[in-house]
Amino acid sequence: MSAPEPSGASLSVTPGTTSVIIAAFNAEAFLAEAIDSVMAQSRPVAEIIVVDDGSLDRTAEIAASKAGVRLIHQPNAGPSAARNRGLAVATGDYVAILDADDLWPPDRQEILAGILDREESLGVVIGSQTLLIEPGATLPEWVPNGDLDSFGPNDLPRPTGSFLARRRVFDQIGTYDEGMRHAEDTDWFIRVRDSGIDVLIIDDVVLRRRIHGSNLTHDSAAQRRAFFEVLSRRMARRRDAADLEINP
Repeated sequence: MSAPEPSGASLSVTPGTTSVIIAAFNAEAFLAEAIDSVMAQSRPVAEIIVVDDGSLDRTAEIAASKAGVRLIHQPNAGPSAARNRGLAVATGDYVAILDADDLWPPDRQEILAGILDREESLGVVIGSQTLLIEPGATLPEWVPNGDLDSFGPNDLPRPTGSFLARRRVFDQIGTYDEGMRHAEDTDWFIRVRDSGIDVLIIDDVVLRRRIHGSNLTHDSAAQRRAFFEVLSRRMARRRDAADLEINP
């Protein structure tokens, strides 16, 4: 459920601005819908930045056709590098990451940005997701067995697209690790948690995640290797921190 409203009806807050970063590689099939879902928000965003990660299809053409979208081109370097390229030019107080094949419910921005407006101590707020299954698509291993319509907020993971973060969080802990093409979002979020930044998890659905069979998360072996790498890096950071305490 959402964070409670602050007490005192006369309390005023200054709304923060939001930058949306969409990393897109050969995303012509779904990119227009993703952008349209951001433009349809009940609370408008300040900017939409599409980073074309060396696409060979009509991705750049589609992004350029959308009024108000800022399009950046780069040679193919993976989602981490594309998101970091967008972060380098983003101007908003808050940052949202949207995959080019996913969608936002119309009230997503109103819910998450509204919470950050009211709760100044929070660095990140995370909602839940629902799945949009394309005809004929097989489900990845991370989807549990059972009726998809009966899943509760905690039955599915909470991916990159389900959070809104203050820009200062990226400034504090750094951007995405460009050496990782899988689980880079998990690595980033673990760094957020380990830094002590305040995070709020809510039940509200803030992402419609499209499953179409070509998602990066379908590569289960690569995902497992990446998660092992994430955990190894976390252990190394903790050892380094412990060494500093012993040998300042």
